[in-house]
Amino acid sequence: MTDEIDFGVYKNIKWNDLSTEYLHGLADMGNKKALEQLEIIYNLPIETQKIGFGKFTGKIWVELDIDYLYWILNNVDSTNIKFTLAKKAVNYIEKYNKVDDEFEDVIYVD
Repeated sequence: MTDEIDFGVYKNIKWNDLSTEYLHGLADMGNKKALEQLEIIYNLPIETQKIGFGKFTGKIWVELDIDYLYWILNNVDSTNIKFTLAKKAVNYIEKYNKVDDEFEDVIYVD
């Protein structure tokens, strides 16, 4: 198969330049190349993965504010790639960029 999509409104665009949303749409219709591309995306390190939607398009997932990532986890279906990538980003941030929490050592008692 070619590295460029050969049909539709994105004709002559490289497969790796397509948004994950579009790839999922194609994959849902049985497109094998879209499935292959999604598999590649799922297996890339999260610190290299770019966001393909909204006002943060083009930013790296691990550069997002952790509160926004938690919002995604609480508001997006767990089968959606956005949920998967947000979860990977949160795990990465918590592991490598310890989030400062001024109340981290506080014990709450009722």
